[in-house]
Amino acid sequence: MAEHKPYMVIFKDGCPPSAIEEQKAKVQQAGGTIKQTFDSSIMKGFAATLPDSFAQELTTASVGGKHEHIEYVEPDSEVKTL
Repeated sequence: MAEHKPYMVIFKDGCPPSAIEEQKAKVQQAGGTIKQTFDSSIMKGFAATLPDSFAQELTTASVGGKHEHIEYVEPDSEVKTL
């Protein structure tokens, strides 16, 4: 069974909501789980657990701004302040 890890998928400014919903559906079809959705003026995207292979596919597609809608994909981690 493929390992699932937490990631954040962040979309480019002006990305239509339908494109975000389409990517969320692809995550679920790949066996991932949407954990949280971000829809603010600062950031649009979602946190999800993704199978390693699907996370790599999304990351590769977004490198250098190649993906039409995805700005970047990065591992999700806990943020602490001092």
